[in-house]
Amino acid sequence: MTRLFLVALVVLSITSPVFAAKKNKDKGKNDPTASLKKKLDSADLPTDVREKVNKVVADDSPKLKEAQAKIDAILTNDQKQAKRTAQKEAKSSGAKRKESQASIDAAMKLTDEQKSKLSSAESDLKSAEAALRKDLQAVLTSDQMAKNQPQNQKEE
Repeated sequence: MTRLFLVALVVLSITSPVFAAKKNKDKGKNDPTASLKKKLDSADLPTDVREKVNKVVADDSPKLKEAQAKIDAILTNDQKQAKRTAQKEAKSSGAKRKESQASIDAAMKLTDEQKSKLSSAESDLKSAEAALRKDLQAVLTSDQMAKNQPQNQKEE
């Protein structure tokens, strides 16, 4: 009986950190505002502007998270992995945006139903991002906006 208890204790002590690490790893995974928050935290902004920006991001964050959740719900884990892999390959090959998107779409192997749902969900996400940009433009100067824009928005 004591031996069984010791074995169970050892197994728990080994597996607990593994599950805790996985939980922490996924913590900010689906936060579409995470990169923006990180960039704004390191930005050289006056305190009053920083407070306004944080309020804007906090107000718009639920809309962005909801839109991202819709997209995540449409794709299977295999499709998400295929998308990440295709994105990395496209980035490393230096392909143009349209070529990259075509290879990413082909790699995901979406059904017609998924394509229509994904298109709708992506348009919701784009409109939420546009609303965030508009709200930030009301608070930040054009120079501050240019310095603190997430990398993926600079390319568009």
